[in-house]
Amino acid sequence: MRERILLFLKGMCMGIADVIPGVSGGTLALVLGVYKEFVDTLRGLHPRVLLTAWRWLSGGRKPEDLEQLKQELLDLNLVFLVTLVGGIFTAVLIGSTFIPFLIENHPVPTRAFFFGLILASVYVPSKMIQRASNSGAMIGVAALLAVVGAAFGFWVTNPANGYSGARDTVALTSTGETIKDIARRGPTSATLEQIYWASDNAALREAVARETPEVASELAALREAAGKEQLDKKALKARSVPYEAVMVPKGTSVNLPRPALWFIGIAGAVAICAMILPGISGSYILLIFGVYFFILNALKGMLSLLASGTVPFNHILYLGVFGVALVAGILSFARVLSFLLDRYAAPTLGVLVGLMLGCLRGIWPFQQVVDGALVNILPAGDAGVTGAAIAAVVGFVLVVALSFVGARFEDEPEVESA
Repeated sequence: MRERILLFLKGMCMGIADVIPGVSGGTLALVLGVYKEFVDTLRGLHPRVLLTAWRWLSGGRKPEDLEQLKQELLDLNLVFLVTLVGGIFTAVLIGSTFIPFLIENHPVPTRAFFFGLILASVYVPSKMIQRASNSGAMIGVAALLAVVGAAFGFWVTNPANGYSGARDTVALTSTGETIKDIARRGPTSATLEQIYWASDNAALREAVARETPEVASELAALREAAGKEQLDKKALKARSVPYEAVMVPKGTSVNLPRPALWFIGIAGAVAICAMILPGISGSYILLIFGVYFFILNALKGMLSLLASGTVPFNHILYLGVFGVALVAGILSFARVLSFLLDRYAAPTLGVLVGLMLGCLRGIWPFQQVVDGALVNILPAGDAGVTGAAIAAVVGFVLVVALSFVGARFEDEPEVESA
């Protein structure tokens, strides 16, 4: 029972990390000593157990079929997986209630805390490299691959490296509703401000100017001011509020951009692979592919339309394709990663160490919005730097404590020599 409780708590640590933009639950899985078993368990998931269950149910429930079903379920390591995933989902539900608040209102110390946490986490896979290597040459190969992984992680966590991907456009006709309601009917990947000022929505702006000229003038003034100021996240959020109440005259056509359906599938499959890699956050991958806000808007729009009694077929289609891609991506990638950890442990761990170091760029505490893009900046010598330093040290010490607890209550997972 103690082992299951400890495993559940480890899952909660992973779940909390997944809530943080820029932090991967895979990092905590490495620190807490459950990474390889987690990947191996995912690799072992196979639909053949469903066929065995069907054969037992439809074939007269023969004892030999039941024994085979029990053995296959045992091979799946379901107790481990259900306990760990239960902790992850519990933490996601709890963490989503206060982590966004901390990031929104105390971004520097919150990000500094996780910066220190990830930095200290590098020790765990580094130690595993030494245990998995049988020669100095193998350690050298792992170090070289760590440099490659760091370069890739540094690049992939740069917000400027966005990839728009394949897109299409859907035209919706207003029924006398707000632009926010129209966007939810899309779904769309654009903000309300982007929709209003899109080059192919000149008819929308003309219709609003005819019906409510004072609103059109206010939005034009906001847009002009936005081009002259460097606004922080709260200011940008406040500026978007007026667009939510903009009424679109009945019969006006509004063009909504959105990713192509096949591109949503590719983005989902790649993002879920990143979620089980230490250092790389799946949300960053979705941002790079340009579908992060689309998925959030599609989910919110679906819930809103369902609450109003409308069946949102388009939203369900897009989210369904995204969900299938997540399952296919994680099951297939887990097999590849598990194979690499079994056969080429030291080189694979070297890449993971590099990813963890390179992806520290994405959780750098000091950031600023410049020309609409979030960039890392050097800290100024004020009290904020002191608070960030303290938070980073706390995160660093916490990882050391977690590593000690993991070593105290259970052995570290063994990795085969490469």
